[in-house]
Amino acid sequence: MRGTTSPRPMDLTGWRQEKGISLSAIAEDTKINQRYLEDIEREKFRSLPGGAYALGYIRQYAQAIQYDADRLLERYRASVSELTPQTSLEPVKWPIRLWRRIRPLK
Repeated sequence: MRGTTSPRPMDLTGWRQEKGISLSAIAEDTKINQRYLEDIEREKFRSLPGGAYALGYIRQYAQAIQYDADRLLERYRASVSELTPQTSLEPVKWPIRLWRRIRPLK
């Protein structure tokens, strides 16, 4: 039985270069910091700002290089779900020092 392997990295840089589009042109058109665009190309999704910003940046980047935005967003979501720890239903254990600060005074 085969072990789980991570999907093959996408060659977004090659795709963009085939189209003759520079990162600086994308950054200028989208107003997205070029560093974030480089992180998207390298699939370093942890470096992106969270939430709607990351989704918007990825969608705009994909549109700029004429790439399937849904496919790239799917890759992002899969990567983020691997990084997010499972939440537990255990109650929070507060250190006594902090508990004394937040509990209501009688």
